[in-house]
Amino acid sequence: MEPVIKFREYQRPVFEDNETGVLVLHWSRQIGKSFTLAAWAVDRLLTRPGRLVTVLSNSKDNGAEFALKCREVLNLLGVAKEAVGFAATDDTVEYSDMRFEVTVKVKGKTGRIKVLAANPRTARGFSGDLILDEFAFHEDSNAIWEAAEPILSSNPDFLCRVASTGNGTSNMFYRMATEGFFKVSRVRRSDAWKMGVKIYDAKTRKPITPDEARAQALDKAAYDQNYECAFASESGSLLTHEMINAASLGRGDADIFEDALPDGYLDKFPLSVSLFLGMDVAATHDYTVIALIRIDGPLIYVVAWVRIRGARLPAQKAVLRPLLADRRVKRAAIDSTGIGLGLVQDMEDEFPGKVEGVNFATTEPISQRLMAEGRKSPTARVTEIMATDLAAAHEDKRISYPCDAPMRDDLRKPHKVRSASGRVSIAAESTQTGHADHFWALALGLRAAEGDGTWTFAPEVVETETRGIEFGGGSAGRLGMRDDFTSRRLD
Repeated sequence: MEPVIKFREYQRPVFEDNETGVLVLHWSRQIGKSFTLAAWAVDRLLTRPGRLVTVLSNSKDNGAEFALKCREVLNLLGVAKEAVGFAATDDTVEYSDMRFEVTVKVKGKTGRIKVLAANPRTARGFSGDLILDEFAFHEDSNAIWEAAEPILSSNPDFLCRVASTGNGTSNMFYRMATEGFFKVSRVRRSDAWKMGVKIYDAKTRKPITPDEARAQALDKAAYDQNYECAFASESGSLLTHEMINAASLGRGDADIFEDALPDGYLDKFPLSVSLFLGMDVAATHDYTVIALIRIDGPLIYVVAWVRIRGARLPAQKAVLRPLLADRRVKRAAIDSTGIGLGLVQDMEDEFPGKVEGVNFATTEPISQRLMAEGRKSPTARVTEIMATDLAAAHEDKRISYPCDAPMRDDLRKPHKVRSASGRVSIAAESTQTGHADHFWALALGLRAAEGDGTWTFAPEVVETETRGIEFGGGSAGRLGMRDDFTSRRLD
């Protein structure tokens, strides 16, 4: 007889393994990791009546998807509908209180698969089998494992499955997947392709090889981490993967818009709400990015991102103008370096006192944070001040924003570089996915929110020690630079 559920060669050993205490799945994206684990969880319920399987998920969307995959497996198996239950949290419930539950009654006993938010509190509360789904993206992964490990080690019947793609090296999943202590199932996209998994061209939708897919990838390091089981280096990044995870946890990407904010979007906020805008300007291969933020006490929320690509400045002004005209938007800080200068001057004329032009090549008095760090010089480059403030907001876990894969890569591009003479600069690699445009838009938005409303436009440019490689944080077209530069520094 044909099996009801067909597994690929790399999936079956994981599904059939009911002996390994802790099994680590370091798998490529999009090769059936969650479905395999959902089938394993359902099998634990069907073969062990009354079993509890707890799944800790990194977001509401992923949690819901896992629960639905469990239902899909039960439907494929033809389990009687009256024996299967499904419950989910209301859409208004915050991620931290998320709960999806699939119940199956077998031989008079009810087994449950509970899908909960990933945090140390939920990790302490399970009793039974445990699945850590996308564990590399869990906030406080070290603390979660510290909470879960004693429960797993207390009962030999409790099994744990730890699954994820890579997410840098500063998390517990990296250690579990690389230190050799636990059994690891590692499946690269190229491995899965040899076993029948198809890969399709992004444009033509025709089948291609893994080598062809990698050649098309705009960010090779991100491709290797997502699909070939590599781990991206954390060295030097101002914002680490864990910092970005903490800021974007559970936010999804629902408020990321291409080209313009939807009509009436701001109307969902009362007129009493104060919003602040940061804008990094580009006109060639980089993005123009607008970050719209709200401040609630010490907390910073990005309520919307707008990404514009390949648009001339008049079209960008048409997107920006209605935002600045809205009474809820109190202040805006806009990149005035190079090509942004004309846009800033026009917006200053139209909205006097509301717009600050920020030239990335200027210096200004050091911030209190730099002073507290022991900075001797009375001034610093404006980019260093903004970048340091943004990193501090992440370190203090005061910032939250929706995030997608291109944005995640872009946010990690800025690095702090110190020259032999002690001069500090912020460097960011320029690739086809951008030049830290999201980072600088967010830093500018934070600057707008913390401004005092007394801005004046002063395009003072300081001397630079760098030759041939120039100012970062925006379009490659600034100051007559060529688009083929791969790196630019702020010295």
